[in-house]
Amino acid sequence: MILERAAFLWLRGCAEPETARRAKAVWCRLCLGCHYHQYAIGPTEDQVRAWRTEVVSAVTLLSV
Repeated sequence: MILERAAFLWLRGCAEPETARRAKAVWCRLCLGCHYHQYAIGPTEDQVRAWRTEVVSAVTLLSV
């Protein structure tokens, strides 16, 4: 958790603010999707596909 926080603080200083925000938002959604409990409903296939698309978009923006 501390490592991710440090990484996103660093990213805010190196990337465009909107790109850093999008990267952090998709990371948070992925974490929630991967750590759901047995009694909770997991992410749908459509949600996972949308997250993947957002990750590809964020990586593309960060690669520029």
